[in-house]
Amino acid sequence: MLADINRLFPWLSGPPPEAIQPRYNAAPSQHLPVVRDHDGKPELTMMRWGFIPSWTKDKPKLAPINAKAETVATSGMFRTAFQKRRCLVPANGFYEWKGAKPPKQPYFIHLKDKSMFTFAGLWERWRPPGSDEPVDTFTIITTEPNALMKPIHNRMPVMLDADGQERWLESPDTNLLKSFPATKMEAWPVSTAVNKPTHDAPDCIEPIE
Repeated sequence: MLADINRLFPWLSGPPPEAIQPRYNAAPSQHLPVVRDHDGKPELTMMRWGFIPSWTKDKPKLAPINAKAETVATSGMFRTAFQKRRCLVPANGFYEWKGAKPPKQPYFIHLKDKSMFTFAGLWERWRPPGSDEPVDTFTIITTEPNALMKPIHNRMPVMLDADGQERWLESPDTNLLKSFPATKMEAWPVSTAVNKPTHDAPDCIEPIE
C-alpha cells in the first residue's frame, strides 16, 4: 500500500505513518490514512473514520461517515470543514450493497486499471471530554451515481483524479464534487464475508459467481 501511496502522491512531505498497512475491509470508527494540508504542504496522517465537529462537547450521538456533495457547503455540521479542512482518502476500491432488503449483495467497485485513487473528504479535530488528546476524524463526500453505480446504489463517493486531488486541497471547489466517469470503472459481486468488519483479508475483493 505504501508503494501505491508514494506513486499517487509523489509531492507528499515527510515520512508516512508507520501504522499504514494493507486493508481489504476498512470500516467506520477505524483509523485510516488521509492526506491533508499542513502549513501549506500535503501531509499523510492517520484519522478515525466518522466525522465529529470540534464544537461537540459530549460523546457524539452521530459521527457521519459520509457528507452529501449537494449540501456540504451549507450544512451546519460540514461547512466550516468544507472551507478550511478538506482532505483526500486514498483507496484501491470500495464496497456497496445492492438490494432493497437483506440479504443484500455486496460489490467491489474499483478502477479498471486497478490503480489507487482518492475520495474527496473533510476532516475535523475533536477533543473528547476529560481528555487532553485530540482526535482527528474524517468523512467522505458522496454524490449522484454514475451509470455503473446506478443499478447498485443511489449514491457514490466522490473520486478524484490527479488534477482534482491538488485542486481539492487548495480550494473548496464544488465543481469537483461530481461522479467519476463510469467508463473508467468496473464492479463485481463479492462474498458476504465483507459484512463482518473483523474479516479483513484478500478474499474480500475476489469476485464470486
